[in-house]
Amino acid sequence: MHRQPLLPASPTSETAGGAWPWPAPPEVLLALAADWVWTMDAQFRLARMARIDGQPLPSGLEQALGVAPWDSPLFEPGHGHWRRHRRVLWSHRPFAGLELGWHRPGQPLRWFAISGMPRFDDHGRFAGYVGVAVDITARKRTEQTLREVRADLTATLRALPDLMFEVDREGTFHHVHAPRPELLLVPPQAIVGRNQRDLLPPQALRVAEQALAQAERDGHAHGYRYALQLPDGWRWFELSVARKDTAATRTPRFVVLVRDITELKRREAELSELAFYDTLTGLPNRRLLLDRIEQALLRQAREPSWCALLFIDLDDFKAINDRHGHGVGDQVLAVVAQRLRAGLRETDPLGRLAGDEFVALLPDLGEDAATARRVAQRVARTLVRMLRMPLHERPGVVPSASVGVLMFRGHHPLPALLAQADTLMYRAKDAGKGRLTLRWFGRDAPSPCPPAP
Repeated sequence: MHRQPLLPASPTSETAGGAWPWPAPPEVLLALAADWVWTMDAQFRLARMARIDGQPLPSGLEQALGVAPWDSPLFEPGHGHWRRHRRVLWSHRPFAGLELGWHRPGQPLRWFAISGMPRFDDHGRFAGYVGVAVDITARKRTEQTLREVRADLTATLRALPDLMFEVDREGTFHHVHAPRPELLLVPPQAIVGRNQRDLLPPQALRVAEQALAQAERDGHAHGYRYALQLPDGWRWFELSVARKDTAATRTPRFVVLVRDITELKRREAELSELAFYDTLTGLPNRRLLLDRIEQALLRQAREPSWCALLFIDLDDFKAINDRHGHGVGDQVLAVVAQRLRAGLRETDPLGRLAGDEFVALLPDLGEDAATARRVAQRVARTLVRMLRMPLHERPGVVPSASVGVLMFRGHHPLPALLAQADTLMYRAKDAGKGRLTLRWFGRDAPSPCPPAP
């Protein structure tokens, strides 16, 4: 049998215009604020329960009558224990928002927020409570979902070694996540509230401001790199920024992710070394060498001056390999590279062209041809003399090299220069090895040079 609702379903006819009287009747306000009413005796046993809409009690809920909530299998506390509920009820004072879970067979747990007022008899003795209950199941499920999402985010953040910041458009820090505080210039607690202009060096600050500007314009920014000098040395970082969705009246906020890419930069340098440098001698390989010479030739097109291209080839290198083994041959190549580098200016392009062939460029020898020739001849003779010194580890092994020296001025095709320098080198070999031959580009007759003393 259905009970009658605890409040009228519509305004009474006595109210003017068919509207609720003002102030609204208490039962109307109660219906807006609660779903259930209940009473409890002085021993905290539930005495009555009723739905405000007049519907009957759900099946099985009558088993909760006559016992305290913590003695009923139908209920569970909001935080896993009844201690708070007992403390609140024993206080004999009004309370609100006490959470209570209701177990329903075969259905998910249903949650209520309980509020109550103490009752006292004519002698002032505590007689129990009367109160209301609000169904908060939807809220509890939302809270649980939010807790799970937060737990996932927290676990993700803990798994990430990256630094994370929240900043506004002006560069002020509002939040810091620093799983590796040793990557910061200052302790994490000294960052919030401060501006990046006060913390970052100029170069890093420029990068950060460029990334923020792009994120404000495009919504995100990636791949901005900068270096910082920390107590343990220089470190490289990559910056990514995303704009947060905030109220239009608020200053835009940005999430900044900073990743330590020092190891990546080291590996990139190693790959670059492998791609552009000869692993045996440490000199630029053919690819990088020719590129550097081409760059020097482009400068010659703008500002011509005398230059010398040196084509250097070891004498009887095959015999060294055959007699002493390829290990000694590799050692000779490494020593020759060191001696060539020591005999040239640091800015002079030098590299291993192939096998036992080396090429060097002496740029910017001035406007006077005779002076440029003397300088090139002196450098080439010095190199030949340095290369003839025995190896320290193997005194019986004495390298020797023949050098073709090609003088030119201004821009010329590199293949043509290399071809003539190569021809000069072979003429030096034919003249007795350990020699150099010099000539001007485009002229057929080489200028004879005596052996290096």
